[in-house]
Amino acid sequence: MIKILLVRHGEAAKGPSIADPTLTTLGQRQASLLAQNLPGDTCLKLVSSPKLRAQQTAQPVAERWGQVITLESRVSEIPTPKGISLQQRLPWLRSLLTQNWDPSNKQQKEWREGIIDYLLGVPEDTMVFCHFMVINSVVAHILEDSKVQQFRPDYTSITELRLTKGSLDLVQLGSERTTKIS
Repeated sequence: MIKILLVRHGEAAKGPSIADPTLTTLGQRQASLLAQNLPGDTCLKLVSSPKLRAQQTAQPVAERWGQVITLESRVSEIPTPKGISLQQRLPWLRSLLTQNWDPSNKQQKEWREGIIDYLLGVPEDTMVFCHFMVINSVVAHILEDSKVQQFRPDYTSITELRLTKGSLDLVQLGSERTTKIS
């Protein structure tokens, strides 16, 4: 049995012209608190989306455990469809949350399959720093539910999975946001 922890990144700077936002001051505090609250004697492999906010959330854990962070593109943000500008991305994402995953959408399908393929190949206990949509996609896969939004993982929340004999199981959802997603 392999333990996989999916960690949502801390609060990131928002703006219609920011393609790869960094953590806000609050997000940096959230990342530090996450690292402080993890057991000091536990050392899982650390993997992060290449997005800056995920890497910055992983950094305090890496420093505490004396580890390096492995970047994994398959746990990155959901790709924006062609024709959607950076300014249109947030409204597109918000509208997607009320929908079902579209099995005929090749881009979505490949992105989701890439995440699951990666997780099914994880060889050791691993902490994966990733994104809201990644976590929801994984939970939807495990629960065999077509809804895009399965729950609203809070910043730095930890969703625990178990990988046993080529099968992913949901152990526990991370804590949920109680405020509106912005």
